[in-house]
Amino acid sequence: MSAPVTPAPGSLAGRRALITGAARGMGRTHALALAARGAAVALADLDAAELHRTAEEVRRSGGRAEAFTADITSRERAEELVADAAGTLGGLDVLVHNAGLMFSMTGLADTDDADFERLLAVNVRAPLYLTRAALPHLRASEAARVIFVSSQWGQVPDGHSYGYMVSKSAQLGLMKTLAQEFAGERILVNAVAPGAVATRMVPDAHYEAEVAAVPIGRLAQPEEISEVVAFLAADTGGFITGQTIPVNGGALVVGI
Repeated sequence: MSAPVTPAPGSLAGRRALITGAARGMGRTHALALAARGAAVALADLDAAELHRTAEEVRRSGGRAEAFTADITSRERAEELVADAAGTLGGLDVLVHNAGLMFSMTGLADTDDADFERLLAVNVRAPLYLTRAALPHLRASEAARVIFVSSQWGQVPDGHSYGYMVSKSAQLGLMKTLAQEFAGERILVNAVAPGAVATRMVPDAHYEAEVAAVPIGRLAQPEEISEVVAFLAADTGGFITGQTIPVNGGALVVGI
């Protein structure tokens, strides 16, 4: 009798993942990375056209992808999204909070109240709604993971963007609180904190300044962030919870 096949390290075969903000940039590469390791992925975004392009790219690469257009800042729509994704995939094992906004790069006096509220809605409230809705499915999983794609500026503020820095700091606080509450149920909750990544979120006018701030001398590629997300999603990340993993080319040295 032949021995059972042992999954390769990092395999996500049989896992089911929901990824928000999946239409482009890091969300797209997260989808491709998790699907390449065997996960079935549910992809969510507001941009239906780009979202379906990403889903089709996953399918062309041999993976399974389902696309859901959703405004996750609505509690009701976030709950519907989780129900639809879990129903289509047959459950959920991995929840990747990738959707995020970055704007309102101003000091206190010029901080716009509506921008501030929008940043909190996308970066903090939406992950809370989604995680709460996904909890029954995560409890039923043998490898439950919740992964926040946060920012180095949630760890160390740069002093001129109240909405973004405060929302990302709050996001990391939410991550730690979830990790503490659910560690006993083996639901692992972590964050990846990228520095500047070569996506459209870095305007051309700021590109050279962003590169100059990175000791390695270049920006991260989206795929490099996705590799860390995939590591945390797989059994390779099975003894890590409540942690923020910086991926910033040495741009920040953050104490314990």
